Amino acid sequence: MSFINNGTTGKTYAPGYFLKDDENCVRETRQIAASGGTTEGGGKVVKMGTFYPANNSSTVEGILYEDVDVTLGDMPGSVVTSGTVYLDKLPVAPESGVQSALEGKGFKFIEHSPDVIRPKWTNDATLAEITVTSSEASASGKTHLEVSGYTPTAGESYKYKVGNATTAPAVTYGMPLDNTWSAFTDDSDYTITDTYKVTVASIDSTGAVVAAGSVAADTKA
Repeated sequence: MSFINNGTTGKTYAPGYFLKDDENCVRETRQIAASGGTTEGGGKVVKMGTFYPANNSSTVEGILYEDVDVTLGDMPGSVVTSGTVYLDKLPVAPESGVQSALEGKGFKFIEHSPDVIRPKWTNDATLAEITVTSSEASASGKTHLEVSGYTPTAGESYKYKVGNATTAPAVTYGMPLDNTWSAFTDDSDYTITDTYKVTVASIDSTGAVVAAGSVAADTKA
């Protein structure tokens, strides 16, 4: 279990912001030492992108996936132990030998992340609409979901998240999605409680939402 900074004290990013693809990485739970934290708004946080357990070639094992609040002492956190990393998105550059050491553990590094054309986290009117339809699947407890009315451009992919009986997960244009969203495959069956509302979003290559739609699940009893 990871502990995420609430973001009230400054600029924060979605977990795994430094990764090229957070679906294709390996994450493991590690104990994060409070001694590595920095003070923020009366609390203490070890920042996402920090090399674990230290930024040196002899001990480095991975990179912290998300902010970990260590105000009360050492805390468990999620550490990326294999994946593709944008170097320019890390809060600190790797010390000598660190990059090579991590490459030996299965990491790949890219010098520069793609230019972000769309603004992050805005509320403008450019969010495209996806029509999501739900119908009973053949198996009990399953609903069949399909999307239409929107054509993704190159590099986009679908994600989905289930809300509850009254509220669908909300998104805005440019919003980065966290790891509570799952990969979505069109024209497939899903396990969702009947009448619970589900949102399907399309994200671009930078992870920003560009289109979305919601529906109440019609699940076979």
